[in-house]
Amino acid sequence: MPLTRGTAHTLEALEALRTNVHAMFGHGVVAHDFAHIERVERNAAHLLEIEAGDPFVVGAACLLHDLHRILERDLGHHVAPEQADAQVRRRLDEQGVDTTTIDHVCDCIHATERYRCAGDLIDAASMSAEQRIVRDADMLDALGAVGIARAFMFGGRLGEPLWATEPISDTFQPGHTASIVHHFHEKLLHLHREMLTDEGRRIAIERTRLMHHYLDALRKEPDSNLP
Repeated sequence: MPLTRGTAHTLEALEALRTNVHAMFGHGVVAHDFAHIERVERNAAHLLEIEAGDPFVVGAACLLHDLHRILERDLGHHVAPEQADAQVRRRLDEQGVDTTTIDHVCDCIHATERYRCAGDLIDAASMSAEQRIVRDADMLDALGAVGIARAFMFGGRLGEPLWATEPISDTFQPGHTASIVHHFHEKLLHLHREMLTDEGRRIAIERTRLMHHYLDALRKEPDSNLP
């Protein structure tokens, strides 16, 4: 569900961005596809009903937050969001967005790929409401039933096995992991503690509980030696 708050001009700009982004996310962008972007938008719209934030900044950041995944697909390796800043800025500039707002959108996008479980310093008090909303909205889509499905989609694209005997790392590293189950333990099961809004945390705890139930069921199946 697109964000619906804002002036006619900003809503028109968001729809133009939506059309542009939808055309870009075709085949080859697995788990970070346009359907993911739409779910992040819906999450953000829900959080905006509770948290005060600029709907245009949030909406634009949701639509543009995964442009670096296009570069990942083309280059074949992990790409940080900052490396897509030029593309983000160009698309916003084409819609007549001012530089200050563009900077704010980019700040929101950068925040989506920073995690305490990766050793990043996350100071919620120093972040804008829009950064907190967009980051939580994106992380919520990595949790619950959809999060489980996306983990297997993305791990399958990377050629990761279901499980491997390598030790589970204390910190998350982007890119390949030893196995898909490693990814759950190294990142996904930590995300509920990283949420920056009260509502995001509430939903994340509920979805994480489902993921634990799933892993418990997977562990109990015959010949399973998962942690």
